[in-house]
Amino acid sequence: MKIKTNGIMMNCEVKGEGECLVLIHGFTDNLNMWTNQGSEISKTCKVVTLDVRGHGQTETPEGDLSMDLFAEDIRGLLGVLKVEKACILGYSMGGRIGLQFALKYPEMVSGLVFANSGIAGVGYQMPEEQMKEMMARREQMMELYQSKNIERIADSMAERSMTPGIREKNPNLFKSYKAIKLQNNPEHYFAIMQAMGAAAANPPDLSRIKCPVLIIAGDQDAFMSMDVTLFMAKTIDRALLKVFPTGHASAIEVPEAFNQTVLDFMKIL
Repeated sequence: MKIKTNGIMMNCEVKGEGECLVLIHGFTDNLNMWTNQGSEISKTCKVVTLDVRGHGQTETPEGDLSMDLFAEDIRGLLGVLKVEKACILGYSMGGRIGLQFALKYPEMVSGLVFANSGIAGVGYQMPEEQMKEMMARREQMMELYQSKNIERIADSMAERSMTPGIREKNPNLFKSYKAIKLQNNPEHYFAIMQAMGAAAANPPDLSRIKCPVLIIAGDQDAFMSMDVTLFMAKTIDRALLKVFPTGHASAIEVPEAFNQTVLDFMKIL
């Protein structure tokens, strides 16, 4: 359904009743990535999914994009839905949005889940060689996003987001995840990449997080360094850590285990 919030029409879905869980998708994804989570977790909780600006069916007017703007969109959405407090789960880029929301509106956050989401610039000193490799990959990806070729982008991102060899080992899963990414218009991808870069240049103070935190990671994640994940787990007070034998998209690759981990976390909130 479409809801007017923060000056735009935002596409979202609401399922179930009870304690609220907000699921924020990653870059080049949309709310359809949460199909397995929405159908199962909504049996015991209210689940809110949404399309971030520049993705899916949410309206994206011309203008600057930022993590703060995305967080304000969610604040507006929860206001319309009359949700006073929620557990915020962000996958990849969604984790950065969730963090921005939690730091700005701590009274509205019962818990925070970073799903395969390493927060750039938080204080971890990356080895020089690793930094060079990361910057080279970033240049390649920026070129890809500037092409606005949705077929190339969806294919590349789906493959890199999953366990190496997934295209051959589980072609149906790969195709279904790629199909979700193909639903997007890549017009704003380059601007969103710039917004993520700007956020990394102004790292957050993780010690300001006061709510319970769960960090979910994949041990074969091509996007998020395990070193950064472990650094975050040590830096955030009493953070819980769960590592799956997956690539970047743990929610897609092991949905049952992912869902149970999230439900177990929500029980302690």
